[in-house]
Amino acid sequence: MNNAKKPDRDSYFHGWVYRKIIDPALVPLREHVGRWIPDGSTVVDIGCGTGAQLFALGKRIVRGLGVDHSKTQIEHARQQTCRLGLPHIEFLAADATHLTSIQDKEFDFAVTSLVIHEMPMEIRLPVLQEMRRIAGQLIVVDWKARQTTLWRRISTHAIERLAGGEHYRGYRSFTKNGGIPQLLKQTDLTVVEEQETSKGTMQLWLCT
Repeated sequence: MNNAKKPDRDSYFHGWVYRKIIDPALVPLREHVGRWIPDGSTVVDIGCGTGAQLFALGKRIVRGLGVDHSKTQIEHARQQTCRLGLPHIEFLAADATHLTSIQDKEFDFAVTSLVIHEMPMEIRLPVLQEMRRIAGQLIVVDWKARQTTLWRRISTHAIERLAGGEHYRGYRSFTKNGGIPQLLKQTDLTVVEEQETSKGTMQLWLCT
């Protein structure tokens, strides 16, 4: 992704705070994703951050590739790969709108979790289209565009504000424009299944 147009995921929020506070809180979400991925699959994770989703899949998958524009996150993920002994999982610092090193339908699944909302509006659709090109099925996880209670709206906005002004502006445009459902309508993807998290603030879409 174009570093001039996107949130700085090498910031303090996406560094120590992300690894120590945000990442552990997302364990149930990763378990949701894992239920849709059969053993023996190949998986590419777009906006992989620390690589936690691929590590959660671990030895259930035969190949994993994490893609992120943050070199800091990628380096941390590579160190974890060595520590965990998972040589079939690799990481790539790259622009997710142009993954020229990845062939068409090279992976069974392309996953992205809580990443689309923070992107500039103009690259959200290109990223989904690139995911569609490189994988047979997509799993998209993100905030629900409309939270159903006042408390959920307040807490979600508070979390996004902590990520910084540019990140928060991305979230505001994401919700204003209908979130993931509206983006999926602009593709020729078919939604196979949808799930809502237990707290009702996030949703998962399995698409083909």
